[in-house]
Amino acid sequence: METSSPVIVEKIPLDQIKVRIRLRTPKESKVTEIAESIKTIGLLNPITIDQDNYIVAGYHRYCAHQLLEAEYIDAIRKDFSKVYSELGEIDENLKRSELNHIEISEHLGRREELLEQLGLRMKSGFNKEKDGKLTTTQLATELGISNRLFRMKMQIAKNMIEEVRDELRDTKFADVMMDMVKLSQQTPEIQRKISALLITGKYSTFKRAMVEGSIEVIKRTKDYKIDFDMKERFGIPHSVIRFTKANVELQGLCNLVSKDPELEWVKRDSLHFGETTIPVYQMAADHSEFLITYYTPEGGLVLDNFMGRATNGLAALWHGRRFIGYDVEKKNVDRTKQVIQEHFDGYEDRYQIFHSDGVALEELKDKSEYLDAVVTDPPYIMNNERYTSDERDISSMNYENYMDRIKLNFEQLHRLIKTSNFEKKEFYPVIFKVGTGRRGTKGIIDMSAEFQVVAKSVGFVVWDIFYNQLHSPWGAVNWERNYINKYVQKNHETNLVFCKF
Repeated sequence: METSSPVIVEKIPLDQIKVRIRLRTPKESKVTEIAESIKTIGLLNPITIDQDNYIVAGYHRYCAHQLLEAEYIDAIRKDFSKVYSELGEIDENLKRSELNHIEISEHLGRREELLEQLGLRMKSGFNKEKDGKLTTTQLATELGISNRLFRMKMQIAKNMIEEVRDELRDTKFADVMMDMVKLSQQTPEIQRKISALLITGKYSTFKRAMVEGSIEVIKRTKDYKIDFDMKERFGIPHSVIRFTKANVELQGLCNLVSKDPELEWVKRDSLHFGETTIPVYQMAADHSEFLITYYTPEGGLVLDNFMGRATNGLAALWHGRRFIGYDVEKKNVDRTKQVIQEHFDGYEDRYQIFHSDGVALEELKDKSEYLDAVVTDPPYIMNNERYTSDERDISSMNYENYMDRIKLNFEQLHRLIKTSNFEKKEFYPVIFKVGTGRRGTKGIIDMSAEFQVVAKSVGFVVWDIFYNQLHSPWGAVNWERNYINKYVQKNHETNLVFCKF
């Protein structure tokens, strides 16, 4: 029977002890406490050193001996030459700029294992300094990064399955840290599916493969909802919601259309002190993203028949839906098609955009029970936002003609939308985002009330209503006029959700 080698304690001159890794300055109170204990009862636990006299464990005890001006210290010697050799190789590799984020994560993970073997690293799950051992924060500081970024880098190799790491390590996708972090957060099955899509070469962006792979897998498991935390993003959905133009990738994509100099237009309001130029309100991508992910069925066919600058359409495609768009402004149609072609590879059969009348919907006249959802933002009533000179543009019509066209539109949508089933919890919504207009002495025109009456008359049910707050600059411009006329600035829009049962 083998027996372990006896532990030999050596008495080593204190000035021969070396520190290989620069540790954070030890706590003075702790060193003093240990020094008092050593002075009273001696050193109970020898420090551990390697074959070259470098400290492996016992840094505070070493500092206490320095404080006591001791000449010698008791030490146990262990041979860690192979470990240090590998650790040195890893540290050298981490300095190489050509490493991708999968390789960096693997190197950091192995480095932690080796430091734990040497007794220089706190065990995983602990971040409180103990006897001079390195914490996560200290390891992050050594690399010049934050604790949070260090953990994210480590997460990639820790949570991403080995076969996926092997498939992606030599691809361009491994060069983007946040994409690899996001992938590592998925289930093994979704990781495999997304990786399989990426290595086909058909997807120019990680995001597209992420959405496609997630939907394809989760349609089988019935667990998929959206690829972000809705509560964290929007809060618990209430009847009044405030959306902002968040710094998300989708907003940047929408800005390629909405902020195009050829498409952006402004309102002008003459004031007693001059003329103020204010851009027409553009729907936030967050708002569209909420409508699409909260109300419309996954993979469904979504229509926006007053497409404008296509925020709803881009949000629909972004989240794995199909899309049909209508607009009477040709510049909007052309620019939207261009952005989709450039940023949604392989989506040729997933969208149709018509430079045509979104009221009559002639291109869909032979269809019925065809659409899974309608999400649209019609022009405001009462010429509030004149849009084009096209005679089909309802923004330039008077009240009576405008409402006649809206009724015709609801009739077409009632034919085109699929029938919802309450028992099966299958809902196919028709969503209109509307506001208000004014008719002088005839008062306010509430589009919400007007649209509800018309929608009910053709067979729709009002299924849900919520309000989004506007970030309108008009309050600062119009407040004096509003005060004189005794009405307040409207800073909300109404989102009407209709269903056909």
